[in-house]
Amino acid sequence: MHLVQLARRAELALRLTETWVRRPPVPTRLVLDVTRRCNLRCAACRTWEAPVAHELSVAEIAAILDQLPRLCWLDVTGGEPFLRPDAGALFDAIADRCRALRVLHFPTNGWFEERVVAACASVRARRPDLDLIVTVSVDGPEDLHDRMRGRVGAYRRAIATLRRLRALPGVQVYVGTTITADNQDQLPALAQALARELPELHPREHHLNWLQVSAHFFRNEGAVAPDPPADLVRQHITRRGLPRGLVDLMELVFLINRDFYGRGEPSGVPCQALRSAAFISPEGQLYPCHIYDRPLGDLRRVPFAELWRSEPVLKARDDIDRLACGGCFTPCEAYPALAGAPLRALRQTAARALRLAREALEGPSPSPAASCPADPTDASAPRLSRPPSAAPELA
Repeated sequence: MHLVQLARRAELALRLTETWVRRPPVPTRLVLDVTRRCNLRCAACRTWEAPVAHELSVAEIAAILDQLPRLCWLDVTGGEPFLRPDAGALFDAIADRCRALRVLHFPTNGWFEERVVAACASVRARRPDLDLIVTVSVDGPEDLHDRMRGRVGAYRRAIATLRRLRALPGVQVYVGTTITADNQDQLPALAQALARELPELHPREHHLNWLQVSAHFFRNEGAVAPDPPADLVRQHITRRGLPRGLVDLMELVFLINRDFYGRGEPSGVPCQALRSAAFISPEGQLYPCHIYDRPLGDLRRVPFAELWRSEPVLKARDDIDRLACGGCFTPCEAYPALAGAPLRALRQTAARALRLAREALEGPSPSPAASCPADPTDASAPRLSRPPSAAPELA
């Protein structure tokens, strides 16, 4: 089984190499937002306040996916995707139509246990070759999680769904926690709660995210991300231990670089938004990513390849290169960025890992970026002096 999984990851890496040398004619990685609706009422995300618009149907989504023959990495998100009554049919269509797909990931709040489990079982039956990854959101111990999510019972539902998914063969399941001012000091208590509920859960299967602000996705303009405790990321890296696979390695690389990004240093890797990656809204609008509020065209009206090479999209890509978007280092965009520049990412990560080891022995040293403003022409250097604020788990 491990050899099969290794072969799949090697094939994915090979497919992604195209983006190392050129901009593909269509994206190889996509974030597909399928609904703004949500049954929870998280303070950090206001997507549930959006009026229900004309969401893409399963047939329309399938028609768009048919135009992406190179798509090998897909994140399906919301809202809560399983509020859609046709969620099962949607995931079946993805499995059937996206033949080049190698990684399918979706987050869920875990409320709709039976629907989530049924969809995963169906995808596995249709596409045993897929890496199927599910992130179930848990933001704190029971009382805190329910308070943050705005609904009593949300924690128990999430835990029940986690248990069912972890018993399902061929599904990789992670706990996702969004760091906000409400829970940044409660991660040890959450780790204890998860150890009681899911004794077999390893810290490597616990994913941390940071609150982001997005007008078009989270609709949480004005939200302010906290400055988390300086050692939060380093403690999590220590708990995780050495990576045991490609996903573990990618997460470790992200966490090490996220620690230094949190100190005000550049991310160090160019963004892949509109180079190899893109975001589609529930209504079919193309955006660069889930953060950058820049609608670029209606995929109900314009073929994807035509829109992808259009002047507005190419201009937006140029602005991203110049960091006119503001720059960020969220997991959703950081993972494609790291995969898009692997040698640079590994070189930088190794140097930063050595700095972390030295700091563990000698104490932290001043950050080079703390006193030097970022060069706006450097595609690796964000213009923001601190990380942009926050976001619930996406990808």
